[in-house]
Amino acid sequence: MARTFTLLIGLLVCGSAALASPATFVTALPVARDQLLVRFNLQPTFATAGFTGIQFPVNMAYGLTSRWALFLNTNQGFGSLTEMTPQGPLHLSSAGPGDLLSFARYTLFKIDKPKSTFRIAPLAGAFFPSGNNALRSTQGLLPKLLQTGSGSYDPYFGVTMGYNNSLWGTAWDTTYRRNPLTNQGVSPGDELRSDVQFEIRIYPLRLPEEGLPKLLVLSIESNYVQDAKDRINSISAVDSGGKILKQDAILEWTTLHWQLGVGAQLPLMQDLAGMGRTKQRSGLLVYFEYYLAAPHHRGRKDF
Repeated sequence: MARTFTLLIGLLVCGSAALASPATFVTALPVARDQLLVRFNLQPTFATAGFTGIQFPVNMAYGLTSRWALFLNTNQGFGSLTEMTPQGPLHLSSAGPGDLLSFARYTLFKIDKPKSTFRIAPLAGAFFPSGNNALRSTQGLLPKLLQTGSGSYDPYFGVTMGYNNSLWGTAWDTTYRRNPLTNQGVSPGDELRSDVQFEIRIYPLRLPEEGLPKLLVLSIESNYVQDAKDRINSISAVDSGGKILKQDAILEWTTLHWQLGVGAQLPLMQDLAGMGRTKQRSGLLVYFEYYLAAPHHRGRKDF
């Protein structure tokens, strides 16, 4: 009885059945009512054509009710690209904030049991143009790879699903980002993304009868991104668009109040249209996630 009660508390309060969270997508992060989640990320990327990038996303989520959760994602980044020209190598770089993402998620369907939980939740929001799509160097406009934003307000919507029990869990999402034309007549292509995660507890092998121990979790995740062609004055750019599939492996150390994750990312497929496109070779990710209890509003009706 004590073990069942402990697992139920860990499930409903922590929102993850004492397991970890998806590392490469935040739409399925478990967030309980009156809970504030803050995640700090470090994401280096290494690619062909001499490109190196480092992103520092910060993800925040708040459980407004047991069904409604609000998300705010910010990002700071740096990119460096070396291009070969007839005059020799050309070194280009950029840095600055990316576009700000804000969205709301509503749990449309849920099943809570003493040892498991299941969720289906649609979400909707928008990217705000806090980034820059007109960065320039002495040679002119920087390549799209070094631009930090889309330059427009981009609608964003999708659906996510998650299942967890005391041993393993899985999460999935599909989202769509619509990139309208900017005042300059330029827009990156719309983005369709789908992610899936499977995680399993590898330590301890058996949970204690009471309490929630520190856990070591292995998370295997896949990320599929399909980009439409960029548009310049309503004309599709030839060297743009494509499909990318990445595979991730992450080790996550999780406690009642925080998680630490370290992992690696490898591309399995990069079907990029056009010639001379920059392809990713590898990526790393490190994140620290902390859960805070926000003030509870007495007398507020949940829904």
